[in-house]
Amino acid sequence: MSKTSIPHISDPEHGPVPGGMPGSPLASAGMQARNFTAMVGSPTPAIAPDFYTPDALVSDVERLCDPAEPVSDTRLLNVAVKYFFAYVHEDAHRDLVPYGELAGLFEQFSRHQSMNEPGDDIEIMNRLRMWSSVLRVLADAPRAAHVMRAVLAHADTCPGSGPFMGVDIGAGTGIMLLALQILARRSGFSDIQTLGYQCDPVSGERTHDLVHSLGAGSVMLADPGRPNAFGMVRGRAINYVTNEVMAGIQQSLDADNCFLKYKAFLDTVGDSLDEAVFFPEGLIAHSTATRASVILARENGFQPPEEYLTERFIPQGLILEGKVLPMHRLGSDFYRYLT
Repeated sequence: MSKTSIPHISDPEHGPVPGGMPGSPLASAGMQARNFTAMVGSPTPAIAPDFYTPDALVSDVERLCDPAEPVSDTRLLNVAVKYFFAYVHEDAHRDLVPYGELAGLFEQFSRHQSMNEPGDDIEIMNRLRMWSSVLRVLADAPRAAHVMRAVLAHADTCPGSGPFMGVDIGAGTGIMLLALQILARRSGFSDIQTLGYQCDPVSGERTHDLVHSLGAGSVMLADPGRPNAFGMVRGRAINYVTNEVMAGIQQSLDADNCFLKYKAFLDTVGDSLDEAVFFPEGLIAHSTATRASVILARENGFQPPEEYLTERFIPQGLILEGKVLPMHRLGSDFYRYLT
């Protein structure tokens, strides 16, 4: 695979939305997750955007799991913002969520690294700080929704016969495990197992609890850079492999958080991946230290050339369905809904 052989996504459907990022709390928190300066907060009551429904997260997920229901951007965005809310509030996945409460939480997150304001719930603010690294990813709801849509786009390549096995070798938020579960159920599978790997015991436990409560599988507290971590999937046919780290925000890639994980995984279960779909299919990344650009893809085991294995690379574009999507456009299709 060469860089010049990959089509670039540049059609109007994927172009930027006129006017740039809107000013709602949801969009502002997403901007902050990309290290922009966010100014949110208003003395007037929050007005829900048109896309938003107060339905419980579990209800939105069940609708997406129904193959008779179309997959819409608005439904995916509802799932993304309510998943963020449920991550912070235990058992909230079953509750109706008034938009004012949701917007208030996004507003709090936009300033969670600063001092508390009078009236802040100290426990909630502490949770925001404790799980900050995960919540920064979820706060960018357009990107989370786009990632889910990209996973679900492979429904035609995953016919519902036999058991379904989905693995996320870089699970952080668990949003990809949820997408895999929805994909498998929409495709007619009944024997479904989705398993993610997470090294951080603090956020990993919370991610597992939420994913499990939604019936979307489990998160293993294990280092996927070690081959023995994949004992549960060794010898099993795997339908789908994801890596949430590859679509992270301001996330550099190196041997520890990327290359060694793929190597251990492929060395351990490579014989079981003949029919597997990968998300992403590949990634274009750049090293500022060496000025080298590389393509990481299944064909090269998601490994850079050996001389660059110790370098850090900044993701520049995802390869999805054979086309390159620049990283800054991941989520841009969803901005229009956040006004």
